[in-house]
Amino acid sequence: MRSGRICSRETIVRSVTRRTLIVSGALALSIVCAAHVGSPDAYFEGKAGPYPVRVIIRSPAVIPARAEIIVRVTGGGVRRVTATARSWGAGEKNAPPPDDATRVPGDSTLWTLQLWVMRQGSYAVIVHVDGAGGSGTATVPYTAVAQGVLTMNRTMAVALAAVGVFLVAGMLTIIGAAAGEATLSPGEAPGDDVRRRARRVRWGGAAIIVVILAGGRIWWMVEDRAYAAAVFRPTVARVTVRDDTSARGGRTARPGRTEPHTRILRFAIDPAVAAQRSWIPLIPDHGKLLHLFLVKKDGLGALAHLHPVAIDSLTFEAALPFLPSGDYFVFADAVHENGFAETMVQSVRLSEAPAMAWKPSDADDAIFVGNGVRTPSRFDDGSTLSWDGANGAHVAGGDAGLHFTLRDASGAPLSVEPYMGMAAHAVVVRSDGGVYVHLHPMGTTPSIGTMPVMAGAMPGEFEFPWAFPKTGRYRVWVQFRRSGAVRSAAFDVEVGAGGNR
Repeated sequence: MRSGRICSRETIVRSVTRRTLIVSGALALSIVCAAHVGSPDAYFEGKAGPYPVRVIIRSPAVIPARAEIIVRVTGGGVRRVTATARSWGAGEKNAPPPDDATRVPGDSTLWTLQLWVMRQGSYAVIVHVDGAGGSGTATVPYTAVAQGVLTMNRTMAVALAAVGVFLVAGMLTIIGAAAGEATLSPGEAPGDDVRRRARRVRWGGAAIIVVILAGGRIWWMVEDRAYAAAVFRPTVARVTVRDDTSARGGRTARPGRTEPHTRILRFAIDPAVAAQRSWIPLIPDHGKLLHLFLVKKDGLGALAHLHPVAIDSLTFEAALPFLPSGDYFVFADAVHENGFAETMVQSVRLSEAPAMAWKPSDADDAIFVGNGVRTPSRFDDGSTLSWDGANGAHVAGGDAGLHFTLRDASGAPLSVEPYMGMAAHAVVVRSDGGVYVHLHPMGTTPSIGTMPVMAGAMPGEFEFPWAFPKTGRYRVWVQFRRSGAVRSAAFDVEVGAGGNR
């Protein structure tokens, strides 16, 4: 994926392109999202100097177009908020000047602005806050991709075609008059030679117009195909499962005897994709090259969060835990060297297998088998994880309210240990698999590079900034580490209509 740039509002006025003018009617979008499935927006929570900020980047469906930047600053005395963006590989000198955000009327903590996204690629959106407490900057990683192609509705197409025919007819009338009656003296009647000349000129003009229109249509079709070819398509990969005979020395199980049984899941990126010039190698995100999630399609009754071991740069393998048989969604999160975050989507069918002692390929691997609850979720030691916003209204486009608190049996708050550098991780999937997102307390942004070394207890209270993008039934899994073990809880929620995007 090639990187690009985001231009300021003033810059784009001078370079508006055909894609921003093509449609004022209906949109026909084929949504295929890069960083997460069905949820293209980016969420970030952190600090800009002394100011706590939450940044939401509303992704446009096509590129070029404008991305909406929403900044909530909870510190007082804020005077100015600006934002700009730097594409991957571009320095500060080549970045456009920052645009000023406008305070949203009725909410003194909320600021908004729009930035033009001109090309696909990886960006850092730089948010700067000035106020009574000084100034500070937050950097938000953002992946911009074209998610579909705009089309024109039939009514508008017919109307524009009719206007075009009228304009062409008027042009030919003017051309004929200029070659005929306009050459005569006032009051002089046109003769046959004048009429013939006017007809010849009109036919010649019509031929030129046809050539121009045909050439324009060919050019348009070439451009349209090139744009459609550039629409993001997830990397092609294959998921397979095999028995690991090494656990039993290459022997097959004898009738009537129980032998060690281990299954290996292999995730292999298509070599044809990696052979392309546009292929960019993977780098660690939260210390892992690949985050793999298996979600049971029937009722979302099982989740496996795995971190396969790299066999080579395109092939990854993990010991498969015991999971109920059936069909599974497979979501694989990866980050490329240019910062481009991608979710590869596949599916796999797991057959019946005997229960076995699972030896994870990675210490951070975890599973959950069971149903979701409303709140709280209880663990064997009597502790509970409560979704503090579970009983509120949940609407598409509104704040998801994913705030959780871990307490012991007496209700006292508990601490957690770092899990891949953070207090907790969350996975959200809609019942049909049409929405998937992997969340962190800092938002949807990846942690590029080596996982930071963190030690000691962390508060067992965490929040994941996000908004449900569509209506439907969702399951939210929350995972954290305590007493050296990764624990998981599942919550169910029904999301209705009524939110503002």
